[in-house]
Amino acid sequence: MKALIIISNGMEECEALVTYDLLYRAGIETDLVGLQSEVTSSHNVTVKAHRLIDDVNMDDYDCLVLPGGMPGTLNLERDERVQNLISESLKKDKYIAAICAAPSILIHRNLLRDHHFICFPGFENGLIPAKEKAVQDGRIITGKGMGAAIEFAHLIITNLISKEKADEILQKIQY
Repeated sequence: MKALIIISNGMEECEALVTYDLLYRAGIETDLVGLQSEVTSSHNVTVKAHRLIDDVNMDDYDCLVLPGGMPGTLNLERDERVQNLISESLKKDKYIAAICAAPSILIHRNLLRDHHFICFPGFENGLIPAKEKAVQDGRIITGKGMGAAIEFAHLIITNLISKEKADEILQKIQY
């Protein structure tokens, strides 16, 4: 199993890096894919990308992860390459996971209407979100915000490997 997390300037670093860390611990090969080689988070943390978005082939991945944060979510949504990866993921029946403000990207594409989802309050765009910290509906996984990053990653691991493996990782980190 393989996942990619798209990182951009203004991202919420904990949503990206906690997810990365837990997927890594589970043995899921995970790439931090940058819109540029280094990005600076909304809290002024600089992160170096493993690879650039222009070098990504969605055929190589099972899951696309979109961290939130502002203006990171806006930077992701405006980027045509990100939009193309979302389209490819949908077409190829890959998992798409979005947390915090990032589910709004999927909402704006009309992908969450009549679906069970969660996002950071205020980004639901008239839709009614779930009450859980992280939820799944089909191949789409969503999380409420930074405080839900562990539950969000747990759902990704559950789908890419197994619930037993996801639970094992939570136990190992003393969750």
